[in-house]
Amino acid sequence: MAVLDPDQERFRCDGMSVVYLKGEIDIATAEGVYASLASAVVENCTVVDLTAVDFIDASGVNALVGALRVAAGAQHHLLVASPPRQLRRILDVLDLHGLLPTHADAETARASHTAHAMH
Repeated sequence: MAVLDPDQERFRCDGMSVVYLKGEIDIATAEGVYASLASAVVENCTVVDLTAVDFIDASGVNALVGALRVAAGAQHHLLVASPPRQLRRILDVLDLHGLLPTHADAETARASHTAHAMH
């Protein structure tokens, strides 16, 4: 696995993808979520939109962090949009907001990315 780069603002971003997830992200679905996100972040900087996610547990957080590692290895960003309450609590408890920044929605994530990333 790639080591996370603390200087992610220097990543060159040539495009942006949005991956829309729905339902529950748990031990039964986390591997598929990871595969989808890892595939997306290799190609472009990616927003993962969790608007339609009803539940996420620790295995879902692991999938997000794993995809973030793949993104960092590809020198791309992974941004989280519309996180459910459970995810916000997990990120608070584990102090992961600096690692996985969250945004109110996909448009806010895109705007933040556009304002801060190198193009």
